[in-house]
Amino acid sequence: MNKRGRNRNIVNMDRKRHMMEMAETKPPDKAIAAFNRKAYECGDVAGYMAKKYDIKGEIGIEKEAVRADKELP
Repeated sequence: MNKRGRNRNIVNMDRKRHMMEMAETKPPDKAIAAFNRKAYECGDVAGYMAKKYDIKGEIGIEKEAVRADKELP
């Protein structure tokens, strides 16, 4: 027993009872609204960087594809 006089079995029974009570009742509307989130949208890194930092021309979006074997000046 711990200092409050509750042993492991009593704690487990209280937890199970509490979970059953929560399952029977409807959650508040604010809690429901807090868990309604948009799905994660997958996108490419180059598009994200271009949108975030407004550098579309510098990384080759909306232009010809930038080639990796292009010679450097």
